[in-house]
Amino acid sequence: MAEHVNFIEWRVHPFRSDRWLEAWSPALDRALAFGAKRAFLTRNYEDRLHFRQVTVWESRDDFERYWASDEIEALKLAALNYFNKPLLPVWHTMTIEATAGDEAAEPEPSTEPAEATS
Repeated sequence: MAEHVNFIEWRVHPFRSDRWLEAWSPALDRALAFGAKRAFLTRNYEDRLHFRQVTVWESRDDFERYWASDEIEALKLAALNYFNKPLLPVWHTMTIEATAGDEAAEPEPSTEPAEATS
């Protein structure tokens, strides 16, 4: 089954990033509780007010339940004054993933005859 990767770009107001992080951090744990396989938050080096939330789901419906849940609505409300609106969750499909320690897969032998070259 394909994994669905959700990105949310957070643009935080100046001098509010610490308060936003404090208010929003529990949302990543809640994503895991709603079925996310992975959840993390990154911060841009050049633009310290730009954060990217990434969650990986087997089902987009699980994300929708998470995003509309009372717990996440309360966290969004608590963080409301710290970030730019609107928030637009964006979807990607996991295409290729490599992790440290993985050995390169050996190509499977072809059962088709080799093409003649001239």
